Amino acid sequence: MTEQEMVNWRRQQGAHIIYHHGRYWEEVVPGFYQPIHLMARLSTEEATRPTPWCWGFRAALDTKDAVTANGSVPVHLLSDVANYDLQSLPQKRRTHLRKCYKFVTIVQLTGPALLQQQGYEVFRSSLQRTKHKKPPSKATYLASLKNITPDKYRLVLAGLIGDKLGGYIDGYAVNGTAYMVNGYYATDALPTSIVTGLSYEFVQVCRRSGKIHEIVDGLHVRENATQDLPKKTMGFSVEYIPSKVWINSVMKNLVRWRYPHKYYRLTGQG
Repeated sequence: MTEQEMVNWRRQQGAHIIYHHGRYWEEVVPGFYQPIHLMARLSTEEATRPTPWCWGFRAALDTKDAVTANGSVPVHLLSDVANYDLQSLPQKRRTHLRKCYKFVTIVQLTGPALLQQQGYEVFRSSLQRTKHKKPPSKATYLASLKNITPDKYRLVLAGLIGDKLGGYIDGYAVNGTAYMVNGYYATDALPTSIVTGLSYEFVQVCRRSGKIHEIVDGLHVRENATQDLPKKTMGFSVEYIPSKVWINSVMKNLVRWRYPHKYYRLTGQG
C-alpha cells in the first residue's frame, strides 16, 4: 500500500486517523498517537504533537534527524530482505524448514472460508498455549475475521497438514516496509516446524515483490525472553529505531510505574 491507501484501509476498519504536518497519525489507544505507518521515518518538523487533545505520541525519525531523538521504537527487524534465503538461516533452522516442507503445505489464502471453518480451533489452541490473552468466543473470533481475512492489502499464509489447518500468519506492507501482524499455530502442529515454515515463506513473498526492504515482526516484548531467540535465529534482531516521544508528565509517571513493559515499548526506555 501507499500511505494514503493505508489511511483509507484503516478507516474502513474503524481506526481514528488525523492529518498533521503532512503525515497521517492513528490513535492506537485512547489519547495516544503514532504515525499510521510506524516505520515511516519522520523529520523533526513532522514529529510534533499531532493534536492538543492527546496525552502522548511517538514517531520514528529520519536518519538525518536521529540526533534529535529522545527515545526509540524497539522492534524485531529484518533489514536485508533482498538477500534472505535458505543460507541466511543457521543450520538448525534450515533443518526445521526442510522438516516443515515434508509435512506442511503452505498456501496463500484468497478468501475467509478456511479460517471460518477451522481457524478458531487453531486460534484457541495457540492462545491457550502462549497465554497471550484469554481466547474469546467463537462468535467473536468469526466477527473479527473481517479485519484479518485476505483482501488486496493483506497477505494470509496458511499451513495445511493433510486437509487440516495447522497454523496461519498474516501481515501487510506499506511503502517499503512489511509488517507481520499475527501468527497462530495449533499446539499439535508444532512438531512439524510449521512456525519456521510460515515465517520463512512470508519473507519470501516480500522478497519476490522486489518492493520491500525491511520486515517488522512485532515490538520487542522484553518480559518474554523466549520470543527473542526464535525471532533472532530467523533473522529478526532487536533494533532500536530513533524516535521522538512525548508523554504528559501525569501519564508518563503512571504508565512507567504501573505498566513498565508497555512504557518500554512506547519509548524504548526504562
